[in-house]
Amino acid sequence: MAPEITEEMRQALNQQPDRPLKIEDDQTQKTYLLIPQENFRQWVDAELRRELQIGFDEADAGEVAEWDVESILKEAHLRHAAKSE
Repeated sequence: MAPEITEEMRQALNQQPDRPLKIEDDQTQKTYLLIPQENFRQWVDAELRRELQIGFDEADAGEVAEWDVESILKEAHLRHAAKSE
C-alpha cells in the first residue's frame, strides 16, 4: 500500500508540474523527489544527458585527469567496509 499524497503536496505539484517536487524528511534530513510515474523515465534521461554534457564540456576544455583505477578501487572498498560496520 502506497502512502497518499497530502493536500499540501498536491498543491506544490500543481505549482511546478514540469519538475519533481522535493520533499524533506525532518527526522532523517533526507530529501526525496516526488514525480509522476509516467514522467520518471523522461526525467532520469534528461538528468543523465545533463550530467554527461557537463563531462563532455569539461573534457572539451581540457579539464581531465588520468584514471587511477587502483586508487578508485581502494576508495570503493573502504567505503563499502565503512557501510558494513
